[in-house]
Amino acid sequence: MAEGYRVQRRGAAMKSKKISNDLAGAAGVHYACFELSRRGLVVLPTIRNTPGYDILAISPDGRRHWNLQVKTGQRRPSFWLMPTWKKIRHGEHDCYVLVRGLLDEDPPECFLVRGKEARMAVKRIQDDQRKNGRKNFPCIYVKGKHAPKGAEERWSKAWGTWRV
Repeated sequence: MAEGYRVQRRGAAMKSKKISNDLAGAAGVHYACFELSRRGLVVLPTIRNTPGYDILAISPDGRRHWNLQVKTGQRRPSFWLMPTWKKIRHGEHDCYVLVRGLLDEDPPECFLVRGKEARMAVKRIQDDQRKNGRKNFPCIYVKGKHAPKGAEERWSKAWGTWRV
């Protein structure tokens, strides 16, 4: 069994340790690819460390495409680290998929955020941090006082209903 990962057998609850961030990131990308493929998209994960995008998703007729960056949390975080707001891709076809709960027994939970909205949300966080003299910590929240209003429900629904 892989180092740092254990599963109890015979119906016992899954006990797991943290896995490396690289493996968690790869698992998040592959989980998103799996889900998008089930929905009828042609899904192409990029090679590791491709700048900007983890997945290219294309409609079967080739007329529409999306560029996806995946951010993964092993547990159930309320926020994910992001690039600074100026580096967030925000074109018409750019989206972020936020994945959390990889180590849970239930399937991971995903959120879909358009690039423009992700950029604005991170900018608000960074502006607030700068205003209050805190360290620059670019991130995006789905829940809590720093999250855009209704973000958790809206972004969860966007992921759940996104089809070709």
